[in-house]
Amino acid sequence: MLSSSLEKYLVCIYKHLEDNNEFKISELAREMNQPLQKTIQALQRMHYQKQIIYSTYQPLKMTEQGRKMAQYLIARDALIDEFLKLLHIEENAVAEKEAMAQYLSHDSLTKIERFVLFNRKYPEIAERFELLLKINEDETLLPPVPYNEK
Repeated sequence: MLSSSLEKYLVCIYKHLEDNNEFKISELAREMNQPLQKTIQALQRMHYQKQIIYSTYQPLKMTEQGRKMAQYLIARDALIDEFLKLLHIEENAVAEKEAMAQYLSHDSLTKIERFVLFNRKYPEIAERFELLLKINEDETLLPPVPYNEK
């Protein structure tokens, strides 16, 4: 399992290797805005997890497992983005997305995927939900947030 910071490194490496044949460690550190030593530690962890092939003074290479993981991460992020847009969640959307990406199980993501696909197939559902959001209904399941921490 990759931490959220390692996921960001992996996706960055994947995107650069898709565009270019070579990606150096110093370029990655600069791209991620991280010190070289921290970047090397991240690369060593990903190498140990067989996501990339890391060798000192050599360009980075990605394993097939790493490539598949990066593709999954990119698709997961796109799915969460679309889900948040369907729900009209704009405030703190980046933080919400990061939290969801880290804590939702694959089963939950699969259900969200089904919901997104359902809304694509029946866009009138999303339109009705949008109307519901515009109407201030008194019917709720949650009590008010204590201490005004909305």
